[in-house]
Amino acid sequence: MLECPLVLKYWDFLGENRMQLSSVSRRKFLQSAGILSLSSISLDSTVHPFIASEEIDVSHHRVRLKNLPDSFEGFKIVHLTDIHHSKFVSFNEVFRMVELANRQSPDVVLLTGDYITWSKKFIAPVAEALRNLKSRFGSYAILGNHDMRVDAEGITQALETAQIKVLRNSAERIDFKGDSLWIAGVDEYSYGQSDIPKAMREVPLSQPRILLAHNPEIVSQATCHQVDFVLAGHTHGGQIKIPFMRSLNVVTQPSQDFLEGFVRNGNTQMYISRGLGKVVIPVRILCPPEIPVFYLQS
Repeated sequence: MLECPLVLKYWDFLGENRMQLSSVSRRKFLQSAGILSLSSISLDSTVHPFIASEEIDVSHHRVRLKNLPDSFEGFKIVHLTDIHHSKFVSFNEVFRMVELANRQSPDVVLLTGDYITWSKKFIAPVAEALRNLKSRFGSYAILGNHDMRVDAEGITQALETAQIKVLRNSAERIDFKGDSLWIAGVDEYSYGQSDIPKAMREVPLSQPRILLAHNPEIVSQATCHQVDFVLAGHTHGGQIKIPFMRSLNVVTQPSQDFLEGFVRNGNTQMYISRGLGKVVIPVRILCPPEIPVFYLQS
């Protein structure tokens, strides 16, 4: 049985104060919502099936890219985002994410930020778990807003030590059978540190332009700079989706129009993953964690 009077009271509050909340910063909202703890919630999924299980949804998608070199036809990308290793997401859960990613036999693993939530003490463990990622052409990562807030340099160093290349307004080239595929990545958009021109400086216009960006609000800028495909996260897909009520993310980020899945802006296609972790409230409702798998096609 679901017994969470604090949650119900909190959602009643949201319903009565929507206009006021639209002007409240996400950070202040998260601090206020921090009173909700796992001890205040007990779940019985047979009585309340809308409480999502912890099973990770591995979704499969085909992505068409102009000028895709022949050698990269069918190239398989596994996308991990918003792991949020913290008191809400254990090391064992992170390791299970890694194992599931490896089970997809990826050609490359792309990570789009928020590896931790609030504390530096989780940096080393999450990097150690991610060290076990396996793919033909390695792993590439960017930082998210939580990473930037806690310790951007520390997380960058930990990931690099774990053999994960961190792209901070930069790009790397993958070479295969005489052909090349570029992966670019930018720093966090909400911190004003994203620099797409710098990230794309070496990427030829004649090549597919793939961009890792934590925050999907960057999509308009990506279109202006002729980016073909953006991989993003940040939204958690809403995380909390109670029927007839607004999702947690729409309240905390009222300017965010899209929460998950494919979005097209001009010639730019973007995929927003629901991600893997949890923040604010240690549950997902009607919003299971996700590992997207992309197959590139010309």
